[in-house]
Amino acid sequence: MKALVTTPASPTSLFVVRRLKELGYKVTVVDSHSRSFVSYSNAVDKRFLAPSLLYDPQGFAQTVIDELKRGDYSFYFPVLECGFLMSYYRDIIRQYTKMISMSFEEITYAHNKGAMREYAKAAGVRTPLTAAPDSVQSACKLLEELDAPVVIKPRIACNAHGQKIVRDPKQAVWEYRKIVQKYKLEEQPPLIQQYIKGPLICTVNLAVDGEIKGNVVFQALRTVPTSGGTSSYRITVDAPEAELFDARLIKHFNWTGFISFDYMQDEATGQLYLIDCNPRIAPGVILGHFAGVDLMGAFVDLINGKEIQRLPKQKNGVRCKLQFLDLGWLLYSLTDSTLSGKEKWQRFREWAKREPTHLDMEDIRDMKPWFALWAFLLRNLGKLLSPEGGEIFLEHFLFDEEKFRKEVVQVEAALAAERSLVQP
Repeated sequence: MKALVTTPASPTSLFVVRRLKELGYKVTVVDSHSRSFVSYSNAVDKRFLAPSLLYDPQGFAQTVIDELKRGDYSFYFPVLECGFLMSYYRDIIRQYTKMISMSFEEITYAHNKGAMREYAKAAGVRTPLTAAPDSVQSACKLLEELDAPVVIKPRIACNAHGQKIVRDPKQAVWEYRKIVQKYKLEEQPPLIQQYIKGPLICTVNLAVDGEIKGNVVFQALRTVPTSGGTSSYRITVDAPEAELFDARLIKHFNWTGFISFDYMQDEATGQLYLIDCNPRIAPGVILGHFAGVDLMGAFVDLINGKEIQRLPKQKNGVRCKLQFLDLGWLLYSLTDSTLSGKEKWQRFREWAKREPTHLDMEDIRDMKPWFALWAFLLRNLGKLLSPEGGEIFLEHFLFDEEKFRKEVVQVEAALAAERSLVQP
């Protein structure tokens, strides 16, 4: 049995290939990062490079499809944002192997924060007050009238890429223009969202035809960046309202596959507000595994045509930490000019506190990825300590949906013109 995994350098990808190896698969990985720590895993039987997911998505897709043509694979599994791209080619891929994926339009629509707001409203799911300005000028005019903390976020993003919490209303217009300029969002002005103060509650689900077959619910104790993003330290919790909202959304989508949601819990009322949807596998599957929920095992059964029963409930109070990212959380905290010396000391004490905790990556049987990652961190320490440090990782994760759409339209238009010339 063979599985092909397209795998950006991430702990989630490492977990996936290790779990597939445990389940008896020979694993081939494709990555656009020449030094991906995942490729060094003992669980990987074959690895090769593809063009950049961000800069040459069509080249990336063609590399994967070519390998599927010649490889006799049992199934194909794209991890993280590369799944968005490959969903566009799912009908081609299914000619050569099995693949579980919603359509490109369904996935990208669910990932669009503006569109998700409408989905949530239709499904009876609570969301923060959100403005979707039609221009940068109208957004700035609105921000000038507001006198409260807001969240500025791109309509499509990965790991809080471009997201900013602005607590000082006087800085809102300046921060908004800065984000627009940096990420070239003039044509798709970022959303302006009500700031909800409270803990971040996250979920990961495996669904079949709109029905949840297994899920993990956890609180993100620490995130990088600290304004919200990937959780570096997390704990399984009981959150019935999150599970209720998940069930409504997944039924509304009639979803099959992995899908994840993020909620802010208002510390004053306890109510949950949907802030994000990631229509893909997410790092919470690792925590779920430690908490007794084998989502990857169920996924493999599903892709092999087996009937999936409802997985057991998670054990609550289970903790999991991604060490290198949690160190990043500490560095962000200690260099944050908005925090007082006392607040920084409190955060250091919080970080240094030792509680029974599982580790996302470390496995004594498979330590080469751990060494490869830390070697990468040391080589790029200067860049990582810069204000834009976190983006050194994201470059290999991101998929620019709008750029890809434009490229596809151009290619299809050229082909149509070519066909018209040869017609009698």
